[in-house]
Amino acid sequence: MKLVKQLYQPGSPAHVAGIQEALQKLQRSSDGWQLADVLLSSDDEKVRFFGALTFTVKLNSDWEALDDAASKALLHSFHETLSLNVVDAVALLKFVLASEMANQGAQLGLCKEGMKCLQSWINYAHRAFVDSGINTGPLRDLVPVVVPYLAQEDTNEVAVELFTDVLSNYPKFLSPVDIRMLSLSLCSPWAQGRLASLQAGDFDSDPIQFGRFLLALGDATVQDLARSPENGDSQRILEMLHGLLTCAGYPIAEDEIIVQALEFWASFMEFMVESLFAEEEEEKLAWFASARKHAVRAIEECWAKSRIPTALAAETWDAETRKGFKDFRKDVGDLLQSSYPLLGVGLLERFSTLALASLDRGAWEDAEAALFCLNALSDIISDGETEDIILARLFGPAMFASLSDLSLGIPTKTRQTAVNLLGHYATFFERHTENLAAALNFLFQSLDAPSMATSASRSIGSLCSSCRLSLRSELGAFLQQYDLFVGSRSADPMTKERVLGAIASIVQALPTEPEKAEPIGRLLGYVQRDIQACLDAVERGARDEAKDSGLEGLQCLTSIGKGMQELDDVPIDLDSAAPRSGFWDQGSGAAIQAHIVYMAEAVVNALQQDGDIVEAACAIFRTGFAELSPGPFVFSPAVTTKFLLKSTINTPRLGLVLATACALLSSHSTDSSQRIDGEAQALLTHVVNFIHQLGDPGRDPEIAQNCVDFIGRLVPRYLPVLLSMEPKSSLEALFLFTLQCLKGGEMLPKRSAASFWASFVVVQDQPEPVQSSIDNVMQHLGPILAEALAMNVGGNAARSELDTVAEPLKKLVFKQLRSRIWLEAALFKESFPSERVSASEKRVFLQKVMNLRGAKGTNQVIKEFWLACRGTNFAYAS
Repeated sequence: MKLVKQLYQPGSPAHVAGIQEALQKLQRSSDGWQLADVLLSSDDEKVRFFGALTFTVKLNSDWEALDDAASKALLHSFHETLSLNVVDAVALLKFVLASEMANQGAQLGLCKEGMKCLQSWINYAHRAFVDSGINTGPLRDLVPVVVPYLAQEDTNEVAVELFTDVLSNYPKFLSPVDIRMLSLSLCSPWAQGRLASLQAGDFDSDPIQFGRFLLALGDATVQDLARSPENGDSQRILEMLHGLLTCAGYPIAEDEIIVQALEFWASFMEFMVESLFAEEEEEKLAWFASARKHAVRAIEECWAKSRIPTALAAETWDAETRKGFKDFRKDVGDLLQSSYPLLGVGLLERFSTLALASLDRGAWEDAEAALFCLNALSDIISDGETEDIILARLFGPAMFASLSDLSLGIPTKTRQTAVNLLGHYATFFERHTENLAAALNFLFQSLDAPSMATSASRSIGSLCSSCRLSLRSELGAFLQQYDLFVGSRSADPMTKERVLGAIASIVQALPTEPEKAEPIGRLLGYVQRDIQACLDAVERGARDEAKDSGLEGLQCLTSIGKGMQELDDVPIDLDSAAPRSGFWDQGSGAAIQAHIVYMAEAVVNALQQDGDIVEAACAIFRTGFAELSPGPFVFSPAVTTKFLLKSTINTPRLGLVLATACALLSSHSTDSSQRIDGEAQALLTHVVNFIHQLGDPGRDPEIAQNCVDFIGRLVPRYLPVLLSMEPKSSLEALFLFTLQCLKGGEMLPKRSAASFWASFVVVQDQPEPVQSSIDNVMQHLGPILAEALAMNVGGNAARSELDTVAEPLKKLVFKQLRSRIWLEAALFKESFPSERVSASEKRVFLQKVMNLRGAKGTNQVIKEFWLACRGTNFAYAS
């Protein structure tokens, strides 16, 4: 203390510097904590200040050196000190803030510092209240002293920051009287002027700071505002909050407060929606109607703010601004969806009326915003009679007459939004086919414009898929339209792919298979042009051109295949005795199937080292895997297998080829599906060859994973294929490879291996000789499997892999009688990866696992043992 006191006494610079150096050494020493504590208890103000400074130095430099006990003791000491001094601090702050001279002259700076100090005390009180309690009464007494500073020009910046912080982070600190005072402060010329600045488009720091204060007050009182909207204070605050939704300027680009304002109104409506189900009808009637008016008004204000910018304004926006504006519109869409249970069908009617009226008067930005809002509502509205009446009026002649008139100069964005709207309401057109022709005519007209083609093709696909039965009679017209479209400048690969898929969905709805052959043949003819262009380009050596044409052709084939898939909601007659049609694989349709396979294989053969080509070809074969009825893309297992067997270890995207083989097996794994033992055997031999060539799973984890996935798909239906594999050395190599994956460090192969063994160890009651083969495998490989699992739970697995590894361990314990012997041997093997657990801890772990017999609690036991093996201070014993 003597040195500290000398530091503040007059002396030569050299003497003062020497004292400072000595004190700094003490501060940085291990005794610095004790020094600070002693100094802080002194009666001398300057000594106490230096004690606080010493604590600051130690906290910044040596905090991490404290253990948990020391940290808690220090925190408790701070808390005790501050709690004892809170009354003195409040008295000092009151003297500073309540002085008549506080906002004059030299005292003004002191007043501002006093408010900042009060803000720090309130923040501390909040944390202390949560942790161990503190008397906040004296601090609360200062609120009425500070509120008047909000309306004073020289002090409002600091006061606004103080109350914004408290309202946002500790609103319970403020009493109802305090909230009332804050609400009344909004009547001041200061508040009205700040709001007027925001609404005029002034987003400098002072108006923005006021806006955030207003929103913090709204968030802190949102339930009261909703429940008493007619109250004078509530009316004032709600009106000002509406004002934040009507500021000049485009969101994000200019209006910087709109996003936070939108969040408040989302909270307001969320509370109302919750009240719909949480309160009795009589309770709601008292306030709900008035609050609902505010909700409707806020929705319309958000609609106005979501209008797209003019072309001139948008030119100045950078990518970040464009993204921000797009995100804002998405938030508006989310608000519409969440408010629909509250506002109901009136919301649909309002925006439908707005859209038609805006189109009629040529207000294109207004129309686009209304159509955008209708798009947002498409996923949430019901298919009731009232909704259909509104939609029928919306999708009537007036809308399409305006949108189809190219002389009106309608902006592209407005047309695009209208095009998207039609696709989103496909189910309406399915119910009301009388509106369908006008919609499709408009969409096909839109295909001619490159800027519209992508959106139009997407909506055409939606409408054709949903309304396929109603459009069968128009199939010829669709084919003619495609003839015209395919030669246009807007016929890019994506658009062609979507339109071909749309037409294919209409073909799928034709009543008989022979009727489908001719139109499918025409669609394949269009694709053949791209395939031929690819092959011609290969001959010329133009590889890039060949890839573009080949990829386009293959993706169009996939789209046609998807279009030919049956809808999921079509009922299936499981009792039907009708014979399976052989039209596509044995009859006249076989030539069509052969043509599809030829095109896929021709492109792959020509560009076999291109991964995109290989992936696109696999997608064609996969389109028929889920189909229950024959079709042009439902290839026989032999055809698909023949294609897959052409792959080699050097085939690009080999993992995807193997995944296709897995999908083929899965599609024939149910009891009602056709058995494909021959194909499974051929593919298994192929996979084993890859395993031999791969050797180490870490060489290519993706291939290793898919090889093991394929093996897993053989369980249980194709176990005879798996276990009868010759030579037996290959079968042994296969099983050992899966165990190698389980032991290894690569996550994906490990996950697949764990899944395989979890399925395999529980297989029982199989016919002979299958069951004997399973028992033989477990007898020889059970100990190795147990060792692999023990290595993982003993610390080799990553934390995220523990649940994966737990599954085969639980199944092993539950189903295999010798599992205890195997696991015990594995845990006490020299190769066990951890030396941090004792023999008794291993026995406790084993006993717990065995007692649980595969129950859910096993996962937690494994995690605790793994933590012990990894070297934490966790005491594993009970």
